[in-house]
Amino acid sequence: MADAYEERRQQLEWLRGDAHIEHEAHRKSMSEHMGVVGSFSNAAMRSPGIAAAGAIAALLGFFSANYKAIAGTPGQIYFNDALLVFGTSVLLTVLAPGLAYFSQIAFLWSLGKEVFHYERPFIRPTRASEVYYRVGTALQVLAIAIVLGSIILLFIGGWRFLLLAHFVSEKNLLP
Repeated sequence: MADAYEERRQQLEWLRGDAHIEHEAHRKSMSEHMGVVGSFSNAAMRSPGIAAAGAIAALLGFFSANYKAIAGTPGQIYFNDALLVFGTSVLLTVLAPGLAYFSQIAFLWSLGKEVFHYERPFIRPTRASEVYYRVGTALQVLAIAIVLGSIILLFIGGWRFLLLAHFVSEKNLLP
């Protein structure tokens, strides 16, 4: 009887040790989660904004160098379109990090709402953790869509810029 009691006590001690290990691993993953994803997402979201801002600078420089050929002509429509599209691309890249931040907060809150137990499974989701997870996922997908939209707008703006350059080159060829 004493041996059975001692064996059961030892098994419970091992189970408790396993639970502590898993709880600590869970806490560690929570702290690493924000840093890793945040650094990658910031780099991914910053790139289209920098490209669009550079495109706006190039577009404005091109316009000032070719003002006489563009002003009051159909070429001005190309200029306005390109400027609007590049500006919208910059705006989207400003919006995307905010959404990504809120998605990461939702994921972190989801992990924080999970319940620790000393029986398998040691970490169990709750209704609140599942709701936060879904909110985080939706915000993350929205942030990704916005960044992709920003990149698509860069291509559209570049196309409009090329049409403007073609218009100016055709106009300069005429006597």
